[in-house]
Formats: sequence, C-alpha cells, structure tokens
Amino acid sequence: MATDSKCTISDLLTQCEDYQLLHLTIFYRERLKPAIEARVEGLSWTLRQEGQFSEQEHEEVKKLAEWGNRTESSKLFLSLVMEKGTQARRMMWESFVEVRKDLPKLERILKEIQEFGPDPYEHMNVSRGFCELSSQLKDVQEKHKGALMAQTETLRVKTILMREKVKVFQLVNRYAELTVISTVRDRKLVEHELLARGRDHERWREKHLRGELEKVRTDQLFQSSYSQSKTKSGSSAAVAGVPGIGKTTMVQKIVYDWATGKIYQQFQFVFSFKFRDLNFINCRINLRELILYQYPYFGDILREVWKNPEGLLFIFDGLDEFKQRIDFSDSPRDTEPKHQYPDPEWWCEVSDIVYSLIQGKLLPGCSVLVTTRPTALRLLEKAQISDWAELLGFVGEERKEYFIRHFEDQTVAAAVFKYVKENEILYTMSYNPSYCWILALALGPFFTQRVRDPQRVPKAITQLYSYYIYDILKNHGREIENPMMCYSGLVRWPSEECSRRRLCLQMEI
Repeated sequence: MATDSKCTISDLLTQCEDYQLLHLTIFYRERLKPAIEARVEGLSWTLRQEGQFSEQEHEEVKKLAEWGNRTESSKLFLSLVMEKGTQARRMMWESFVEVRKDLPKLERILKEIQEFGPDPYEHMNVSRGFCELSSQLKDVQEKHKGALMAQTETLRVKTILMREKVKVFQLVNRYAELTVISTVRDRKLVEHELLARGRDHERWREKHLRGELEKVRTDQLFQSSYSQSKTKSGSSAAVAGVPGIGKTTMVQKIVYDWATGKIYQQFQFVFSFKFRDLNFINCRINLRELILYQYPYFGDILREVWKNPEGLLFIFDGLDEFKQRIDFSDSPRDTEPKHQYPDPEWWCEVSDIVYSLIQGKLLPGCSVLVTTRPTALRLLEKAQISDWAELLGFVGEERKEYFIRHFEDQTVAAAVFKYVKENEILYTMSYNPSYCWILALALGPFFTQRVRDPQRVPKAITQLYSYYIYDILKNHGREIENPMMCYSGLVRWPSEECSRRRLCLQMEI
C-alpha cells in the first residue's frame, strides 16, 4: 500500500513496528550490502557511540574497510545488527537517513520504502501466482518440472580435441555466477569501459558498480522493487548482453532452478523458447500448439493452466536472432478486432504471440522474460517492459571462479588464471564467458603436467587465436567440409527443420 507522499522517510521509519523493521532488513539485506560500502565505517561508529556495538566489533568492521575489503565489511556490519536485535536495527535505519544523500543506492532503497510503505512483501507481490492446484494440475506440474530438469541439468561444452569433441558437465558444477545490473547502460559508458585494459578495466567496472549501477540476482528479476512499472499483474523483463556473455546459459540456469524449486515459486509453470527455433515456424500457429509441440504432455490440461495467468512465466531467448518483424508501436494491431482480445487458441504469426504476451494482451497477468543483444534493444523501446537488466559478465573473483570450475586439475586452473591475469589484454577479455572458454581451451594444454611448457604459451591475441583455429581445423576439418554439419552448433539439423515444417503443414487454417 502506497504511503502519504507528505510523510517523510524519517517519520515513516519512526512509525514502523519492530517486526516491520525486521522485515525491511531481511528483504533489503542483499541490496544494502553494496549500498552502504562507501560509508560503512561511519555507520559502524554511529552504532558504537550509541552503545549497540562494542569497541572490538567496530574495529573489526573498520579494519575490513581500511584493508579494501568493503564488501566483507558491510556484510559483517549487517550481521552484527541482526544479532543485536530490535534497537540496533532501528538505529541503523535512522543512521541510513542521515547518510543517504551520499549513497545513491541507499537513497533509492529509502525512496522505495517511502513510496510503497514498510511492508516490502506486499508490493513485491511474491505470492500472486499461488493458488491451490488441482490434483491433475499438480501431476502435470511435477511432470513438467521433471522434463525441464532433465533438459537443463547438464551443460554440453564443445572442445577442440578430436578424441573428446563434447564434454558434458552437471550445470550446478560448471555454472559460474555472472554480474547482472538493474539497468541497461548507455552505449558511451560501455565504450569508455572497453578503452580501459587489464586492471584498469576491472577497476572501471567495480567503480561504477559501487556507484549508480546496482547488482541483482537472477531470482530478483521479477521483484517489483526493481521495476519501473509497479503492478499487481504480470510484468515483462528484458535482459541485454553482448555476444557470448552468457544469456542462454543464464536462461538454462533459471529454468533449472525453477524446476528444482529454488527460485520463482510464484510461478506455477515456466515455458521457455528460443527465437532461433521459432524461426523455423513459417506458418500461422497458436500458443496452445506452440506449447504442445515443445511440451506435448500438457494435452487438454492447458485449458486449466490458462485460468491462472499470474502463475505463468514465458521465456524467449535471443530476440536479436528472430527473423520475423515485431513492431511494438504498430497501431493497426490495436484497431483490428482480432488483435484486441487474443486467446491461446487464436491462430496468428509467431511474432503476434510474442507481441501479445509482452504487451499483456494475451493471458493478461502472465510474466515474460526476453533476452537479447544490445543491438536489438531498439525493438523493445515501445514495449511494455517493466524490468530492464544487463549482463556484465564476470567481475572481480568471478573470473577466477570460471577457471576453477573449468579445470578438474586445480593446479592447471591456477596456472592458467595467473597467466591470464598477468596479460592485460587477455585479462580484459576474460570478463566474457565465451572468451574465457577460448582462453581455457587454448592455454590449458600448455600447463598440464604431461606437456607443461610455459615458454611456448601464446603471448599475443593473434598467436592465441591462431593456435585455437589450428586445432579446430586439425581435429574437425572433415566436419567443416561437410555442409550438413556445423562445428559452432548454430545450424539446425535438417531432420529437425523438416519436423517443424511437417507441424506447419498439419495446421491448415
């Protein structure tokens, strides 16, 4: 419930009950950690003067900050406050009001609380998709989760070795967390960042993350506290990222985590599609057939699923690869009767289905997640997008984490990462998971015990890519010569395309 705009944040916090301050602290805790980093020593000193922190506790917070580990310092500060109890929490929030003008992220949090009131769970609306499922829906939900889990639990990674063209890993063992920010940056800011190299590049990124840019977890994408449009019904989110930054792998992890019950429990069903696959549908279709083609076990139960659209999440990956035209400012769509109130049985182009879901015309109340390269963001300018986010790739220790997860031999992992970190150009490249993959494949053999020869390690980008391409040609030359196969995996097998064409031929309207 929105609060009186005349009520100051100080008045609001003073009026808060103790349990409300507890809920606020728990709800905003992850966002508060980076929000207070720059002033954590002063906040700790305030609580020390008020008798909430001991001298030793304050010194521990202060030392971590002085040693440059501000993230751990703010974590410790919030942990101590939670341990101390009600009075410490109240004093902490009061001190936040005093320093908010110097901390943009903290100011944003306080403005949200002032706008929406002291009950964050009410405006976050996490339970909007919950309703009692019938036994039949529960059965198909379990089947759906099992199918999605089987599809997403492993990660297939191509190698440049002939004897082992593809390695299969458990996703949870291989997936390295990426940094996501709750905005899409201005192109000039990205250009300035890329002009910096090596450690300068890393310092540039961390500087802006400490400033205005706010990190979010993937499970927070549909929390309304990050949205521009605060609604009780569904919302559409767009995640942008440069090629190779990990958008598709992020979608795979989201689907897997939902299927295993870790995130997005407000959604009863998640349906995921790749625009690359949708390109093969060159006939009119409806949402029901689109889902049944990919998830045939739903059958006639879909009519029950539609009854609670608030519990549905649709994911469309790779808008930049979609060949059909979607114009979200296309006014004729709103004037034609067939476009005004479409339903899941409505026969149309695939682009119309995507358009209607994002704009809230089809199954109003459902949520939609779209991923795209920045080059296609202009297509979404007129779309009803409430959450905007950008994948930054790896920041800080996330780079090291990738190499640790890539190599089974941790000695090799440490050696490769050390080499990358000492080469400013390679280190700059390693913010991108695809570049990390190339670096790991190309550099790894030079640091194995069997052929360890650090003197021959490629030192220039040209040398590294020459070695990488040479191995691909040497080990996969025959496959590349065959036009029916594609090493990159970007071309579909003809048999799969034919099956899609057969589907369209069966649908005579």
